[in-house]
Amino acid sequence: MKNLQKEAGAMKKTGEEKKYGRVFKVTVTETLQRKITVYESELKEPTLDDAEQTVRDWWSNGDIILVAEDFKGVEFHAEKGRGDDGE
Repeated sequence: MKNLQKEAGAMKKTGEEKKYGRVFKVTVTETLQRKITVYESELKEPTLDDAEQTVRDWWSNGDIILVAEDFKGVEFHAEKGRGDDGE
Protein backbone atom coordinates (compact mmCIF):
# COMPACT_ATOMS: atom_id res chain seq x y z
CA MET A 1 0.00 0.00 0.00
CA LYS A 2 2.80 2.42 0.87
CA ASN A 3 4.53 1.74 -2.46
CA LEU A 4 1.33 2.62 -4.34
CA GLN A 5 1.07 5.87 -2.38
CA LYS A 6 4.70 6.71 -3.17
CA GLU A 7 4.16 5.97 -6.87
CA ALA A 8 1.03 8.13 -6.94
CA GLY A 9 2.91 10.96 -5.25
CA ALA A 10 5.78 10.64 -7.71
CA MET A 11 3.35 10.73 -10.66
CA LYS A 12 1.72 13.86 -9.29
CA LYS A 13 5.07 15.64 -8.96
CA THR A 14 6.27 14.72 -12.46
CA GLY A 15 2.99 15.70 -14.15
CA GLU A 16 2.32 12.22 -15.58
CA GLU A 17 -1.30 12.17 -14.45
CA LYS A 18 -4.18 13.62 -16.49
CA LYS A 19 -5.29 17.02 -15.24
CA TYR A 20 -8.77 18.49 -15.73
CA GLY A 21 -10.37 21.90 -15.53
CA ARG A 22 -9.31 25.37 -16.51
CA VAL A 23 -5.66 26.06 -17.22
CA PHE A 24 -3.68 28.92 -15.75
CA LYS A 25 -0.11 29.78 -16.72
CA VAL A 26 2.06 31.66 -14.23
CA THR A 27 5.36 33.10 -15.40
CA VAL A 28 8.03 33.51 -12.72
CA THR A 29 10.74 36.08 -13.48
CA GLU A 30 13.73 36.29 -11.18
CA THR A 31 16.03 39.29 -11.31
CA LEU A 32 19.74 38.96 -10.59
CA GLN A 33 21.81 42.11 -10.46
CA ARG A 34 25.42 43.07 -9.72
CA LYS A 35 27.43 46.25 -10.28
CA ILE A 36 30.70 45.62 -12.10
CA THR A 37 33.55 48.09 -11.72
CA VAL A 38 35.45 48.83 -14.91
CA TYR A 39 38.66 50.85 -14.85
CA GLU A 40 39.66 53.19 -17.64
CA SER A 41 42.82 51.14 -18.17
CA GLU A 42 40.61 48.15 -19.13
CA LEU A 43 38.89 50.07 -21.94
CA LYS A 44 39.83 50.84 -25.52
CA GLU A 45 38.12 54.22 -25.18
CA PRO A 46 37.17 55.87 -21.86
CA THR A 47 33.43 56.09 -22.57
CA LEU A 48 30.28 54.74 -20.94
CA ASP A 49 29.44 52.87 -24.14
CA ASP A 50 32.82 51.13 -24.16
CA ALA A 51 32.50 50.27 -20.46
CA GLU A 52 29.09 48.72 -21.10
CA GLN A 53 30.34 46.81 -24.14
CA THR A 54 33.33 45.53 -22.18
CA VAL A 55 31.07 44.17 -19.44
CA ARG A 56 28.75 42.66 -22.08
CA ASP A 57 31.77 40.89 -23.58
CA TRP A 58 32.95 39.65 -20.18
CA TRP A 59 29.45 38.32 -19.45
CA SER A 60 29.15 36.68 -22.89
CA ASN A 61 32.52 35.00 -22.40
CA GLY A 62 31.45 33.61 -19.02
CA ASP A 63 33.77 35.87 -17.04
CA ILE A 64 30.78 37.20 -15.09
CA ILE A 65 28.34 34.66 -13.65
CA LEU A 66 25.49 35.92 -11.51
CA VAL A 67 24.67 33.74 -8.51
CA ALA A 68 22.08 33.50 -5.74
CA GLU A 69 23.74 36.31 -3.78
CA ASP A 70 22.94 38.62 -6.74
CA PHE A 71 19.18 38.01 -6.33
CA LYS A 72 17.23 41.28 -6.32
CA GLY A 73 13.60 40.27 -6.73
CA VAL A 74 10.91 38.14 -8.29
CA GLU A 75 7.75 38.87 -10.27
CA PHE A 76 4.76 36.64 -10.98
CA HIS A 77 2.41 37.09 -13.93
CA ALA A 78 -0.70 34.92 -14.29
CA GLU A 79 -2.77 34.39 -17.43
CA LYS A 80 -5.42 31.99 -18.63
CA GLY A 81 -4.16 29.05 -20.69
CA ARG A 82 -5.84 27.54 -23.73
CA GLY A 83 -6.12 23.95 -22.54
CA ASP A 84 -4.37 20.61 -22.93
CA ASP A 85 -2.20 21.73 -25.86
CA GLY A 86 0.41 23.00 -23.40
CA GLU A 87 -0.15 26.66 -24.21
